[in-house]
Amino acid sequence: MRRVSRGDRDAFAAIAATHGPAIERFALRLLVQRQRAEEVLQETLMKAWREAARYDPDRARLSTWLHQIAHNLCIDILRRHSREQPLTENADTIIGSDESPETLVQTRETQRQVTVAVIALSQRHRTALILTYYQSLPNRDVAQIMGISVRALESLLVRARRELKTILEESI
Repeated sequence: MRRVSRGDRDAFAAIAATHGPAIERFALRLLVQRQRAEEVLQETLMKAWREAARYDPDRARLSTWLHQIAHNLCIDILRRHSREQPLTENADTIIGSDESPETLVQTRETQRQVTVAVIALSQRHRTALILTYYQSLPNRDVAQIMGISVRALESLLVRARRELKTILEESI
């Protein structure tokens, strides 16, 4: 990021190539619309380019900082578009979007049910689950991205899993 802050396009391209796919997957899972996820990725990268000098590796890992930027952009979009098309109509967009065949253990219908259930969660629960389980970020990083303590995140995850279980049981 020091090189990026000095205008090094090659360093920026390397960061974009390394972190871009994970940021896009996160945005897609949270927003459930590919076009909006791509917009979040572009805006995240543009903001990282413009604010590279502000990045402090002592405060957060680069992936955490980029996820935090993307998270804030996603939340803004969700707030602006909360009255638009229900998210569940776009569930097929993200099912198995880019997982390897080894990770696709369940049937497509089961995946769809889980995806619809995750989409039905509150924004905070959905964000916590996606960052923790789909993005595989450590709790410390997820808490930092969401602006809460690790203890609060752990409580949030318990409630999110409970809510997810209830939604899935009701759909069966």
